[in-house]
Amino acid sequence: MAIFVNLETVDPSLILKIVKEIESELIADGNKEKNYLRLVYFESPLELENSNLKDDNSQTIRGIELNEYNTQIDKVKQKIKDILIKNHISKYIVRNDPINQNTLFIVKRSTLNLTDEVHCRHCGMEFEDEIQLGNHLRIHYMI
Repeated sequence: MAIFVNLETVDPSLILKIVKEIESELIADGNKEKNYLRLVYFESPLELENSNLKDDNSQTIRGIELNEYNTQIDKVKQKIKDILIKNHISKYIVRNDPINQNTLFIVKRSTLNLTDEVHCRHCGMEFEDEIQLGNHLRIHYMI
């Protein structure tokens, strides 16, 4: 079973950077399989060849499919959070898809304000309410 990382809402200028980081981080973890990471596009490859976007295919990337067991989804989620923090991409956060257990979304922080979840702007940790987040943020400032 594969894990799908949905990049549909990510800014096209960041997609290739995120993809390269995911590839280097997860393959560095010992995943030497040839087909471990597969990019999923909006368009089929034949349509892509005929379009004007073939030089900049980051606009047609829909997501990444990782040949990983779904039991490792929390590990993959944490790796992606680390990548976002390392690259100072603070406008985005990683979240699980409530419908599909094998899918992770990288979404803008502003869209998450519409849900009941709150996230730490430093490490991306999820909390149920603002009080828990406030207590957690104090730890960052003490360190």
